[in-house]
Amino acid sequence: MDNRTRRLRQKYSQFRVLVMGKANAGKTTILQKVCNTTDQPKIYNSKGEEIDLSAVAPSRERGVHNIENEMIFDANPRYIFHDSRGFECGSTEEFKIVQDFIEQRGMATASWRQLHAIWYCLPTDNASRLLTGAEARFFQECDPGAVPVIAIYTKFDDFVLQTQQFFMSQGDEEENAFEKASLLASNRFTKEYAKVFNETRFPPSIDVQLQGKNYMDRPDTNCNKLLEKTADALADDALRQLFVCIQNNNLDLCGKWGVKRACELVYKEYRNQKELLCEKWVERVLSWYPWGAKYSSLLDNFCNWLQAQVYFNIATFVF
Repeated sequence: MDNRTRRLRQKYSQFRVLVMGKANAGKTTILQKVCNTTDQPKIYNSKGEEIDLSAVAPSRERGVHNIENEMIFDANPRYIFHDSRGFECGSTEEFKIVQDFIEQRGMATASWRQLHAIWYCLPTDNASRLLTGAEARFFQECDPGAVPVIAIYTKFDDFVLQTQQFFMSQGDEEENAFEKASLLASNRFTKEYAKVFNETRFPPSIDVQLQGKNYMDRPDTNCNKLLEKTADALADDALRQLFVCIQNNNLDLCGKWGVKRACELVYKEYRNQKELLCEKWVERVLSWYPWGAKYSSLLDNFCNWLQAQVYFNIATFVF
């Protein structure tokens, strides 16, 4: 591990996400998929004390849930999640709580307190009301500053079925309408519904479409698209490396960004030092991979494989 990577990992140890959206938007399922678990999270208050899970149970009462509470899954404790539950009630008090949290955490100088991303879950089962109430107010009035907001359009399989019904109303047979909907629903949604965000004062940095609960509950599904979009949305390369490094079940993302940055930086720095080019390239790629002890053999094997494959022709093979 090079000095740069060591300093990065000493400064940043966890990635902090504020999760927003209605109670039925599929938030918990998404977080479980991201952390590769079916377990419930542990909840900690601002003093670091574990509290009962009922503290974040769905409730109609406003002000019961504390946005400062941290949700952490044992399967990947490098993620810290905050839930804005109560914000969808639309009260001025709840809006102010979320607004203050984003501003204070976004501007925090201590790295361990910083907010790194906002995941806003927006169910598409009623696409015509995608931007109403609390959602409209957030994107119109809440300035996230440098914190990227990723709009997560959930229950997208419902929108595909709605698109199928649309094509059937135009005269298509059921099977043909479904095939067309599967191909065209994504573009239709972007052009006809998601465009409302372009008119807001603080539109999302990027968006991603995810299927509904029946699909997401399957053991073979994942949220890799969300992880890729989040990595793309991060403007700071140190934070992007932190985010990529904490992935326990998406090594493709580690490889993508590791190779990308190695190609951009290492060749520029060592193009005239061929004896160091391969060594530094491998070092930089590996710096984007998880750093847990259980990955040590994986990294050793990858390093040996990479050196054996491209040691003598790395310049032409990669660049």
